[in-house]
Amino acid sequence: MRLAILFNGQGDQQPAHLQHLQQDAPPVMQQALAQALPTLWHSASIAPQALAANAVAQPLIFAIHMYWWSALQAQLPRPVAVAGYSLGEMAACCAAGVFSAPQGIALCAARAHLMDACVTGPAGLLAITGLNQRAVQRIALQSGTVLAICNSAEQFVLGGLEENLQMASTLAQKEGARRVLRLAVHTPSHTPLLAPASQSFLQLLQPHATAPLGLPVLSAIDGRTAHTSAEALRALALQISQPLDWAGVLEAVTEMQPDLVLEIGPGNALSRLWRDRDNGIPIRACEDFRSVEGLAHWVAQQHP
Repeated sequence: MRLAILFNGQGDQQPAHLQHLQQDAPPVMQQALAQALPTLWHSASIAPQALAANAVAQPLIFAIHMYWWSALQAQLPRPVAVAGYSLGEMAACCAAGVFSAPQGIALCAARAHLMDACVTGPAGLLAITGLNQRAVQRIALQSGTVLAICNSAEQFVLGGLEENLQMASTLAQKEGARRVLRLAVHTPSHTPLLAPASQSFLQLLQPHATAPLGLPVLSAIDGRTAHTSAEALRALALQISQPLDWAGVLEAVTEMQPDLVLEIGPGNALSRLWRDRDNGIPIRACEDFRSVEGLAHWVAQQHP
């Protein structure tokens, strides 16, 4: 059976995810999280908005990815490829053996710090649905924002400073967009505003560049397959400040002809994007299931 794995990004994390890790994550992962999130990790009560900060969201979501992956890996066939949406590419590289989960948690904390240091004022991402790419690019040009992510022919994400995003929102509504949504991300990810973070993060990743790559990793920038850790890490650093072609990634996965696709991480946003393609290949998200055993049972039933 041919399996592809997609690791999702920021936006759907909830206090229950942190509480689950506090109770059930392996001790080595809990120790890394306690170091990355010293105040939050020991909190008995957590407000959802506390998890939106970049410095919290990135280590937390990565840990959720790797908790599921470590629990499932032995029960799954070897994936034909792994890919990650934005932050999810960190998990894809970890699943491929480039660095360990505790190392990845520390790297995510550093990644968040480097990204936050690039922008001093309010900034973030704006999702636009229902307009074509030409219209969205025109809005970006007029508002001073940047096309950060292409999810499909009618689903895009702009990145930029807050006042520019507000202008882009107004312009998109005037253009007749079906939906305009300010995402729960406070950094203009995948835009040139974060170029210094890409350069610095690449240097932090260099000690891992000679590790064997255990799985093919698809770059979120263009869907190309990395065959060495050095290739995967270069793409991982560059995507901080370069636009993502997630539609191209999904096309690349489709061309690999998997029998099924599994989304790992909080929420099921990638599953919805995949189903919109209507390619007949089944997909499920981890959070569709109440247990690892239930998910593994579903995978076992998918044998052609």
